[in-house]
Amino acid sequence: MVVCHCRAVSDSGIRHAVERGAADVESVARHCGAGSVCGGCRPAIALLLGVVCPLDAAYADGPAATAPSVP
Repeated sequence: MVVCHCRAVSDSGIRHAVERGAADVESVARHCGAGSVCGGCRPAIALLLGVVCPLDAAYADGPAATAPSVP
């Protein structure tokens, strides 16, 4: 499925970028160009990163962002 229409990058292209070391949206953009033009696909790339790298996505904003709130 095409994720980035500007650069014609598919989900498999993004997965390939992750296999080559991309761990966030910015590094995916550097590896394959997806998300580097209009930015409309960046949320979809982030979702794919959550599927491909669930631990990295869980801590993208730091451990405190995922910690449960205390009443």
